[in-house]
Amino acid sequence: MAAVAFALPILPGQEDLVRSMGEAVSGSGELREGYEESRKRLGIREEKVWIQRTPIGASIIVYWDTDDPQRTLREMANAQDEVDKDFRQIVENAAPALDLSKENPLANELLFEWHQRH
Repeated sequence: MAAVAFALPILPGQEDLVRSMGEAVSGSGELREGYEESRKRLGIREEKVWIQRTPIGASIIVYWDTDDPQRTLREMANAQDEVDKDFRQIVENAAPALDLSKENPLANELLFEWHQRH
């Protein structure tokens, strides 16, 4: 089991595009069923997404629990279902800092982690 988080800056004027995708896959949104199927197929056990606003702009923060985040992104880059196409469209238009065409799209490095012991 691996957990990964990554941040993508949102281009000015594109926050509504990111927000609309969140609404479409949340609750009873029109893409909810396809979203759940997509995440199961991609091996994502848990996903959380935030919009983080800072003085220099907004970012989308994504957290995944998946065995191989790089593989998950490569498979997402090639998937043909509606949810993954919509995700790619958002990345390309609103947050193009993630290059899904690369062998290893994520360029992040875990610096440290901490777990509370019971």
